[in-house]
Amino acid sequence: MSESHEENEQSSNDPGESSRAGVSESLTKPVVENQPGAEAPLPASLPPVQAPDAGFLVQLFLIPMIIVAIIVMVWVLFSWIAHMGNDPRDLVRDLQSLNKASWQKAFTLSDLLRDSNRPELKRDKELAKELADVLKSELQAGNLDASRIRLRVFLCKCLGEFEIPVGIPELLEAARLERSAEEVDVRYAALESLAVLTENISPEQMQKESGVLALLKETCQDFSEDSTRRSVKGELRSAAAFTLGVIGGKEALEELDALLVDPYPNARYNAALGMSRHGDLRSTDVLMAMLTADNPQVVAGEQSSTEKESKRLRVMVNAIRAVRRLLDYHPGEKLEVLKKQLEVLVKSKLPTSVVLEAKETLAAF
Repeated sequence: MSESHEENEQSSNDPGESSRAGVSESLTKPVVENQPGAEAPLPASLPPVQAPDAGFLVQLFLIPMIIVAIIVMVWVLFSWIAHMGNDPRDLVRDLQSLNKASWQKAFTLSDLLRDSNRPELKRDKELAKELADVLKSELQAGNLDASRIRLRVFLCKCLGEFEIPVGIPELLEAARLERSAEEVDVRYAALESLAVLTENISPEQMQKESGVLALLKETCQDFSEDSTRRSVKGELRSAAAFTLGVIGGKEALEELDALLVDPYPNARYNAALGMSRHGDLRSTDVLMAMLTADNPQVVAGEQSSTEKESKRLRVMVNAIRAVRRLLDYHPGEKLEVLKKQLEVLVKSKLPTSVVLEAKETLAAF
C-alpha cells in the first residue's frame, strides 16, 4: 500500500510526465483499433505467384510485333510501287506512247527535275534531248486535245529546269506557235521556261543563243485589235518582259524601256522590275506608280475584292524590292523620290508585311 501511495504521489508531483506519458501511450496504440472491421481476420493464404507461361508471352509481345511488322512491310511495298515508275528513262519512254496519261508522266518528270536530291538530272544531256524531241514532235503534230496541250505545257516546264542549253529551239517554237486559242497556255509556259533556263545556265549564255531575243521582242510587239484577246496578248507580253529582265543586256533593256508605256499594266510592271535588276533608273516612274497604294490600274482586271487586295500588295512588295536592287547600283540621293514614297508607305495602315519591307529598304539608304 505504501509503495502504491508513493507512486501516486510521484505521479501527482510530476504532471508533465503524466501528460507526456499519456501522449506517448495514445500515439503508440494502433490506429486501426478504433476503426470498424479492424479486427477482421486476414485471408488464410494468397494465391501463389506463378511465372508467365509461353502463351501469355506470345499474346503480350510476339503478336503485336508481327502486326507492326506487317504494317511496315505494306508501307514499304506501296512506297516501292509508287516510285517504281519514277525512273526518268521509263517516264520518257512512256511519254512517247502519246496517250491521255502522257501529260501526267511529264508532270512527274518536272517534279523530279526540281528535286534537290537529284541534281544530276538537271545536267543529263541525253534526257534533255529526248524531251526536246518529244516536244518537237508534239508541236509538229499540232493536236489540240486538252491532254496533248497539257503534255506540251509540262514538256516546256521540264526543259526549263535543266542546267544545260538543250531544247532552246523547241522552247522558242513553242513560244511562237498559236494555231488556236488553246495553244496560248503552251506559249506562256515556254516563255516562263526560257526565264527559268536563263537563271540556270546564266544570262550571258542565253544572250548568245540564236533567236531568243528576236522571239521575245516579237512577242513584246504583238497586240490585238480584238477586245476579247487583249488581255491574253497582254499576259504574253508580260511574260516576255519578265524573261527579258532576267536575260538583261543592252538589247533587252532597250526593249523593256519601250514596254514602260505598254497599255497592259502587268507588262509595264514586269518591264520596270526587269530594268531594276540591272540598275536602270528609267524604271523609276513605273515603280512610283506601283508603290502608290490607291492606284486603280494596279488592280485592273481583277474580279473579287480578295483578288484585288492580293494583287495590290504583291505589286507593292515587288516594287519595294526593286528599289532595294536599284540601291545596289546607285547612291541613295539618286533615288530620293522613291525614298519619299517608301516613307509614305511606312506611315500608312497597310499590312505589316508591306510596312516591314518598306522599313528594311529605307534602312539601306
